[in-house]
Amino acid sequence: MKQSKKLFVRLFLSFSKKFLPKNLFSLILFFRSKKKFQREISKEKSYKKFSENLDDINQHEYKLTSQNNEDGIIEYIFTKIPSNNYFVEIGFDLFEFNSLNLIQKGWKGELIECNSDECLVLKALLKRFFSNSSIKVLNEKIIKENVNSIIFGDNKNKKIDFFSIDIDGNDYWVLKELDLENINVVCCEYNHWIAKNEKKTIRYNSEHIYENDGYFGASLIAISDLMNTKGFDLVAVESSGTNAFFVKKEFSNNFEILSPIKSWKSVGRHEKETQVKMIKNNMKKLKFEDV
Repeated sequence: MKQSKKLFVRLFLSFSKKFLPKNLFSLILFFRSKKKFQREISKEKSYKKFSENLDDINQHEYKLTSQNNEDGIIEYIFTKIPSNNYFVEIGFDLFEFNSLNLIQKGWKGELIECNSDECLVLKALLKRFFSNSSIKVLNEKIIKENVNSIIFGDNKNKKIDFFSIDIDGNDYWVLKELDLENINVVCCEYNHWIAKNEKKTIRYNSEHIYENDGYFGASLIAISDLMNTKGFDLVAVESSGTNAFFVKKEFSNNFEILSPIKSWKSVGRHEKETQVKMIKNNMKKLKFEDV
């Protein structure tokens, strides 16, 4: 899309959001996104790997509607453990997210995102393409102070089979605060720019905004150590160096338990060479917190 056209679209959407009724603005977003969403949910599986440092579980990877190859890992994990087919995902892209394939398989669940426009249009898209699904879309910003109240509310015994978090910032601190007693599988993005043997995270800041400068989240070993103290084992690191998967210890004997250092994957398929160089230089200046 040419820059002039992009500018026109941004101005049009800004005007529509400000001056049109919410239901009409939602309709505009729906028709703008409908064709692409339909293409995404109709794609063929891709089995391409993005690392040479593969564990056995990486052989089950494939990409369908997840950002990378998370779909295959999720499917494989739930062939090994019991499930009530209920998920919660915090932070999603409109056209690619970890639970979209689960929705296609009939799972129930909740999608939580701080971007109000994305929530608005996803509600319309799910109603159109998955009219029989039972999915809640919540427009909330998740921080450590509210994570348990938003996810569990008054239902402290709520069972969650698959929990995914990708908020490009305070992921470590939110996981640390989250009650994981009734959650079986956790998928969490890790910061692949941090060295594999460094236990670091960003400093907690409830107002953190992602800048694509390398300052987000936590290292794989920091998240893995945290999850271990909360009763989970590392069972998969997706080959693009984006997400790690943790299974509750009562089920983890069905998997090979991985070392976060040996199974760490470096920067994956998204960043251009110039961006990689810029972020690596920037990492020398950023102040992470040891944990």
